Amino acid sequence: MLENLSALAIVPKARAIAARRLSQSDYDELMRRRSVIEVIATLKNHPYFEKSLAGLGSGETHREQLEQALAKDIFFKYEALMRYSFRENHFGAFFLVRCEVNEILAKLQLLARGATSQYIIQMPGFLASRTRFSLLKLAEAKSFTECLNVLSGTPYAAVLRSCLPADGSHPDYLDCEHALLCHYYTFCLTKLREDLHGRVQRDTEQLFVCSAEVGNLDLIYRAKAFFPTAMTPERICSLLVPVWGVLPQRHMEALARTGSLDEFFRVYNDSRAAACYGQRTRHRSLEADVTAQSRLYATAERLLRFSNQPQPVLAALLCLAELERSNIINVVEGVRYGLPPEKIAAFLKNGKKV
Repeated sequence: MLENLSALAIVPKARAIAARRLSQSDYDELMRRRSVIEVIATLKNHPYFEKSLAGLGSGETHREQLEQALAKDIFFKYEALMRYSFRENHFGAFFLVRCEVNEILAKLQLLARGATSQYIIQMPGFLASRTRFSLLKLAEAKSFTECLNVLSGTPYAAVLRSCLPADGSHPDYLDCEHALLCHYYTFCLTKLREDLHGRVQRDTEQLFVCSAEVGNLDLIYRAKAFFPTAMTPERICSLLVPVWGVLPQRHMEALARTGSLDEFFRVYNDSRAAACYGQRTRHRSLEADVTAQSRLYATAERLLRFSNQPQPVLAALLCLAELERSNIINVVEGVRYGLPPEKIAAFLKNGKKV
């Protein structure tokens, strides 16, 4: 009972954190900056980021440095909220699972590129004491087998072993990514159904289902647009995360089985997805991608504003923080390449685009 009462404090605390996020006028100011240095300086003076970005130098900042500083900011906000919840293995652990999955995928991606030693450079030190496996040992691993040894004793070892080809060759990165994402969403939805009930459960579940569906649509579009011969319909179907929302499984697989990008656009625009996530054409594919993410933003914003339970409010705040991180990176890259503000604005994901 005391734990439940304490956890309720997450709701006002999360809303207080959210109230300090970047406003539209803040984004307008950032997009008018003339250099990345000016963008970083403006962010460092904003109350939402002044502590987390304090360690960034005044000189040129690499994208990886900024991404890690923003990731650390999100993690510390999560940690601050978790002070009000003491129960082990609670729904809030989904965030740590996602952090662990992200680090495993980062290492596997480097392995696939033959850059086995680079992980130590980008390893997030702030996570080192919270993961169920050693990030330092993961950094030292020089092969997939060594990574499995590091992950021994965690669910990830069994998940990745299922990706090993029968002939003993190196597993495909996309298969590993798919398996880990399936594990993540299974964990989230299982914990959600254990901890929540009724309307609160349904509303929170919608956030995760929307996230998975946006990822599936993005996978199909990119496969059709950039890898039309390498990614067969069967291959795309095998990589879909089996979490269905606006589009049931048969409709999502129908999109995956289209024979060309133009056919994908036609089938997509005739489906319920177009009404929810925006029309797609060759000239509006970027806008549709942003609109899809904006649907996720709007779902999280609504959950944060109207729910009175800690679990959905926590999930919503973290989702919005991740989308804001993506927005900031897009602004930085836009300014770096000299794009005008109206061009940069097209890359921003927020609820106003839905």
